[in-house]
Amino acid sequence: MKRFIILLVLLVPFGALALILRTMVVEPSGGAQFEIVPLQVGEWQGREIIIGEATTSSLQATETLLRSYEHPDGSYITLFVAYFRDQKYGSQIHSPRHCLPGGGWVVANLERVPFNLGNKIITCNRMTIAKRSYVDQMFYWFETRSGELASEYALKFDLVKNSLLLSPTDAALVRLTVSQQNRSIADCQTAAEAFMQNCYGEIEEALPFSADKDGT
Repeated sequence: MKRFIILLVLLVPFGALALILRTMVVEPSGGAQFEIVPLQVGEWQGREIIIGEATTSSLQATETLLRSYEHPDGSYITLFVAYFRDQKYGSQIHSPRHCLPGGGWVVANLERVPFNLGNKIITCNRMTIAKRSYVDQMFYWFETRSGELASEYALKFDLVKNSLLLSPTDAALVRLTVSQQNRSIADCQTAAEAFMQNCYGEIEEALPFSADKDGT
């Protein structure tokens, strides 16, 4: 009986906190403006890709950008950015490492690595993914009002923090997929970094919380 009471005392505050976080939603002042992200990035020429209804329904993002960029040498980079106007406690952005296997992809390797955006170096997730004869390198991270986050746990903490501070809980997923072909993983990352250095400024500007990152 004593253990039950102690457990109840511990659980009630967390249950109350979860209820409060579910109901406290502060709307952001604007939405994403993905149209300002260029179709021409250095030597890479982009084209829009239509996202199917099933994927849209599962993703539940407010706005998305999906493009395939082709280089004159025949290689490609796929850029995907999903903006979520608010995240509800217990229902957040789906991590690519959980979603990809449902599409038939095998995650062969996952690690956190430094990623050079030109004006700063962040930590991102780098995954080797394979499907039939295709092998790609995927790089992804989350963008919030606190900055760039690689960890899903950090994303959850950020959600709780912003909710308690009565700040908007909007966030975005940024994902790059690079065709590996006959290149090394290091070469793929170099290509991904060079690509992002040419368009990351516009991606940041397209997200409505960019001015609030790092408390600025």
